[in-house]
Amino acid sequence: MKEFDYSQVKHYRLYGAVKKLAPLIKALYHVQIKGTENIPPKGTRYIVAVNHTCAFDPVFAAMDKKMPELHFMAKVELFKNPVVGWFITHMYGFPVKRGKGDTSAIKYGEKIIEEGHVMAICPEGRRIKDKNGVPQKAKAGVAVIAKATNASVLPVAICCKEKIKIGSHVTVVYGKPITPEEMGFDKEDFGPHDIKAAANLVMDRITQQWKAEVE
Repeated sequence: MKEFDYSQVKHYRLYGAVKKLAPLIKALYHVQIKGTENIPPKGTRYIVAVNHTCAFDPVFAAMDKKMPELHFMAKVELFKNPVVGWFITHMYGFPVKRGKGDTSAIKYGEKIIEEGHVMAICPEGRRIKDKNGVPQKAKAGVAVIAKATNASVLPVAICCKEKIKIGSHVTVVYGKPITPEEMGFDKEDFGPHDIKAAANLVMDRITQQWKAEVE
C-alpha cells in the first residue's frame, strides 16, 4: 500500500469530473434532497457529519451543487488496493485507522479545515449494516476536529426505508449547522466528557433528521 501523504492538502481534477455524474446517480437512486438552505456559505468553517449507510454516503452528501468539494475519512483497508486507493485519494478521501486513535488522520482533518476546505466524516466510525439502518452512537473524532478548529458541524442524514441499492429511494437531509457554542467549545473547563457530549449532540441531530424521513 502506498503511504498516504498527510503533509499537504492536494488538489485533484478527478473530483470535479466525477461530480458531473451527479444527475445520473441521482436518477439511479431516486435521490431527493432537502434542507439545502442550511448549507453554509462559501468561506464558512465547518465539517459535514453523515450517518454511514453505504459506500456512497460521501457521494450522496456532496451531490447538491451548493456543496463544495468534500475531503472525507475512509477506512485504511480501502487504500490497500492500489487502484481503489488511487481513486479514493483523487476523490479527496484520506485513510484513517479505525479504533486506534489515528492522530495522523485527525491532524490531517484539522489541516483541511484550517486551509479553508470542508471535511466530511461519518461519526459512527463504521457502516451500519444491521439495526434496520438506525443511526448509532458517535465516536469522538468529529468533536475532536471541530473543537481543534472551532468549526461548526453540518448534520446530514442519508435516509432510506431499505438497504440502499440502485432503484432505492434515498433522501438526503441537510440539517441546521451546529455551532461551536452549541457544542460547548467556549467552556473554560472543557474536557473529555464534553467531547463525547458534543459528538453525541451531532449524532442526535442526524438521528432526528433520519427518523423524520424514515419512521
